[in-house]
Amino acid sequence: MKLWVISEEVVARFGNELGACGIELVVGGADDIQEGANGFLLTKECDGKLLQERVQQLGTGPWLVLVYGSDVPYDWANTLHTQYEHTGEHEIIRMALFTHERALLGGEPDGRWMRFLCKQLARYSLVTMVCGMREVDEALRQLPRYLAWKEQFYIELGARCDEKGISLLQVSRALGMDKRIGHGWLYPSRQDSSLIVQWLEKECRLALQKADIQRIVLWGEDSLWQHMPSDWLAEKDVAVYTGEDKPNPNKRMTGWTLYDSWQDAVKDADLLVIGNAAGTTIAELALSALVNGMRQSYVIDAAACFPMQEAQSYFQAYRAIGENTNVWE
Repeated sequence: MKLWVISEEVVARFGNELGACGIELVVGGADDIQEGANGFLLTKECDGKLLQERVQQLGTGPWLVLVYGSDVPYDWANTLHTQYEHTGEHEIIRMALFTHERALLGGEPDGRWMRFLCKQLARYSLVTMVCGMREVDEALRQLPRYLAWKEQFYIELGARCDEKGISLLQVSRALGMDKRIGHGWLYPSRQDSSLIVQWLEKECRLALQKADIQRIVLWGEDSLWQHMPSDWLAEKDVAVYTGEDKPNPNKRMTGWTLYDSWQDAVKDADLLVIGNAAGTTIAELALSALVNGMRQSYVIDAAACFPMQEAQSYFQAYRAIGENTNVWE
């Protein structure tokens, strides 16, 4: 399946994730559509103005107009549908992907392109739910709010587990036995990292007060560290590892060193700060490999990468959310 897009920028942004669904994006004009593309991919309101310009050139349809992306204006797909529903020229479908395994499709359940797209996604092992266009928009609006509330709940639960001397990881797994809750509480693609940043900063400041720490490794996505106050890192040797095959950060903190290899990043480190394990190898590493590379093996882990008992046996001190082992006493 091929869809026409307005620019290479759209291909760069969405080409891979839609390619995994069997949807190829091509940049071109009306002639390209006539030669094999099935319609348009619209990702922002200005695309719709170009669509209006192409209507006269396309001739008879119906053409698929796929409205895609989490930042599409609310109710815009439904507005386009109202505009074209009597022309027979375009079938509008609002689409959203969830965790690259499930898809929401908003539009006419019996539409020609809706049926085609459902079969297309099924061939690529995606489960689809067909609903209204505004329902897709509302789900996209509410999902990050729900995940933020869920994360805040576990942060607060972690504080209580600290007070009681019990394991948050085990409690969260027990709660996750209820399918309404699930096990995925450490949401790896947060839109709001403020709670994690606050927890990391508090724990790191305490570590600096209690131990002689000169070299610090920040392990995780760069977006997390950009939102963290850097005054507590002043006069420290700071190494950053964002993961394998990650692009260079758009904004580097002055004095910080970015490493392409985790081995080079942790070499002679005193403190390892794990903010996010998504897209990295840390949860798969032998703990001995980390310890052997570090000068001192102090670890603060916001992603709960390691089993507590194993971590305590290898590291000089290990702190994870809801695992208060009084390591800095």
